[in-house]
Amino acid sequence: MTILVGYTKTPEGNAALSHGLQAAELAGKPLAIFPLGEIHQTATREAGDAAVHEAVEAGATLLHRDPQGRHPAEELLDSAMETGATLVVIGVRNRSRVSKVILGSDAQSIILGSTVPVLTVKAASDDH
Repeated sequence: MTILVGYTKTPEGNAALSHGLQAAELAGKPLAIFPLGEIHQTATREAGDAAVHEAVEAGATLLHRDPQGRHPAEELLDSAMETGATLVVIGVRNRSRVSKVILGSDAQSIILGSTVPVLTVKAASDDH
């Protein structure tokens, strides 16, 4: 059983990773990080992905995505099933109504499509 974090290189992604680390520690379960944005295994050493690098060094698993694959939300949901995730953690942000209609919502797809509980977290400041 695993805690699965959907990570993006954003304040919301960092908040999700932080909460995922806490949840995994409290539950005594392993943590898996699913890259929703532009992050690759070799990129974890870059300054921008320091949090991911630290999590991997502490024992978290960084999952790989198929760059030509399906929609990231679908891949995350499949990864949740494959890893036996008991919790999915994702970061969310406020969006305008127009933005929701035009762009859709990965978070909404994950929340509605997940067969396990989804913890949604916001960054400390969601003013952007």
